[in-house]
Amino acid sequence: SIMALQTPSLIASRSPFCSITTFDTFDDRLRISSSLGATSALKPISASKAGPFDVSIEASGSPRALQSAIDNTSNNGRIIVGSWYGNSNVSLKLGIDFHRSHKTIQTSQVST
Repeated sequence: SIMALQTPSLIASRSPFCSITTFDTFDDRLRISSSLGATSALKPISASKAGPFDVSIEASGSPRALQSAIDNTSNNGRIIVGSWYGNSNVSLKLGIDFHRSHKTIQTSQVST
């Protein structure tokens, strides 16, 4: 989405010393993400090798991407959900590993 592609640029402009890694399944969007400030732009299969991350922002609307964000966020880290799932039910693995890791899931308003 446009929002997901603009996110690296917004973060980089406000936090110039942070490292930003983006994930996408489309090569064109990975290239755009890199040009807009992502330090690394990778395929989702690389997430476990690239992480863990202090903050993960899920903006794809894919439950698999949300689970990957949860799984690849560091202990005491934060997951920001910028996606809109509407009335869809989303199944997530929030077992003992999730609870012991003290991760926070925070929502973001995606509309007015």
